[in-house]
Amino acid sequence: MKKFIWSLLALGLLLSPNVFAQDAKFCVNLDDRWGNNCGSSDSLSIKVTNQCNQRVYVKMCLEKKNGNWSCGSDSTLDPGETNNGFYTCHATGDYRWSACTGGYNECGFKNPR
Repeated sequence: MKKFIWSLLALGLLLSPNVFAQDAKFCVNLDDRWGNNCGSSDSLSIKVTNQCNQRVYVKMCLEKKNGNWSCGSDSTLDPGETNNGFYTCHATGDYRWSACTGGYNECGFKNPR
């Protein structure tokens, strides 16, 4: 009987949507643009559009020419919505991003160094 109960608990844990966040990178669209911010041609902005069928958490980090990273996130990007707010001045063009359905802890995205 104990094995049966443990099996049910394990199955419930595996099927729980909060345990493993779905990787949403496959249904999030990125559109990068140069020179739209800061009055500078070397500014980089990333427009993020959620084409998934559920709300996603998006984290974006853009590298600056001084080696620092400018990071931001949107935890409430609903289906069909767009976030135009990810940008940095004096960008290198390198950026890292993650999108998932479960929030920051579930995405496993660490800030670049």
